[in-house]
Amino acid sequence: MEKIKFKNSDGIEYELLWKKPHHTYNADGLCYSPELDNPKILVDPKLKKRRKLSTLIEEVTHAFFWDKSEREVRKFSSVLAGLISKQIK
Repeated sequence: MEKIKFKNSDGIEYELLWKKPHHTYNADGLCYSPELDNPKILVDPKLKKRRKLSTLIEEVTHAFFWDKSEREVRKFSSVLAGLISKQIK
C-alpha cells in the first residue's frame, strides 16, 4: 500500500498507516504527538465502514487540534462522519 502523508496546519508531517494500534491502547485509532519525530496516525483497517471513517476523522482532527479534549474530538468526528455518510449513499 502506498504511503499516505499529510501536513497539519503547523506544517508537521504525519504518516497515515492502516494498522491496528497495539492492544494496550484499547483503541481503534491512534494519533501520535506532533512533538515526536515522524508522527503517525494508526487506524484499524478491519473496522466497519462508518466506524473506520469516524476513527480516521477523529485521528486527523487530533493531528490538527492536539490541544482539544478527546470528548470534543470524538463528538466532532462522529457528527462529521454521520453527515458524510448520509451524503455519499
